[in-house]
Amino acid sequence: MKDILNKIIRGRIRFLVLNLLVWISLTACSKEDLGEQTTVRGRVADNFRGVNISNYKIVLVKSWNQCRNFKCGLASEEIATTYTDQNGDYSITFNYKAKAGESYSFYEQYYGDPYYPEYATPIKIYGGTTNTININAWKPTALRLNVEVLNNNHAPLMIRNEVEESNASMFGSENIYEENITKTYTLRSKPNRAIKIIFWYYTGPNSARILHEKTFLYHTTLADVHPLNYTIDCSTF
Repeated sequence: MKDILNKIIRGRIRFLVLNLLVWISLTACSKEDLGEQTTVRGRVADNFRGVNISNYKIVLVKSWNQCRNFKCGLASEEIATTYTDQNGDYSITFNYKAKAGESYSFYEQYYGDPYYPEYATPIKIYGGTTNTININAWKPTALRLNVEVLNNNHAPLMIRNEVEESNASMFGSENIYEENITKTYTLRSKPNRAIKIIFWYYTGPNSARILHEKTFLYHTTLADVHPLNYTIDCSTF
C-alpha cells in the first residue's frame, strides 16, 4: 500500500513539474512575442534661436544588416511615427523586440530642409525603459553670394562653406562654368558660427591635379539671409 501511495505522489509531482515547465515555456514565448514595453521621448528645439519646434516628424525604425545578390547594406522597417506637439515634445511607446544584430533608431527626415538635426550623443535605445532623446533641429541660414567671376579659364570654379570649428562642409556647393559672369548664388550655412567661404578650382591632369583656393572668413548671425558681395579673379590664385 505504501509503495502504491509513493508512486501516486511521485506521479503527481512529475505532473506538476511538467505543467510548470510548460507554463514557463509558454510564458517565455509570450514575452518574446510581445517584447518589452519601451518608451522614447524628448523635445525638439532650435537651440540657436531658443525656439521649440512643433509638428516635427519622428520616425522610429528597427534596422539590421542584410546581404542580397552579393551586396550588403542596412535594411530597416518602420515601427512608429509621431509628430511633436506645440511645445516641441514627442513620445513613442512600443514593444521592444530586437534580435542579435538588430537595433532601434530614428529615420532621418529633413537633411537640412528645413532643419539640420543634431543629437547630444549617438542614438541608443534600450528595451524595457524610458529613453530620453532631445534633438537640436536648427534652421539653416542662407548665404546670398553676389559674385563677379573673372578669368574662369579652368572651370568649374566651385563655392562651398565650412564651419570653422569643425571644418564640416555639409551644405553643398555651387559650380560655375562661365569664364566671366556676374550672378547670385545661395548656400545654406550654420547660424551664429564662424565659417569659411571657399572658392576653388583645379588645374593639371587628373593624376596630378593642383588645387587653387581662395578663402574668406565670415561670422553668421541668426538672420535668415546674409547678402555678401565678392569679386573673384581666378587668375590671381
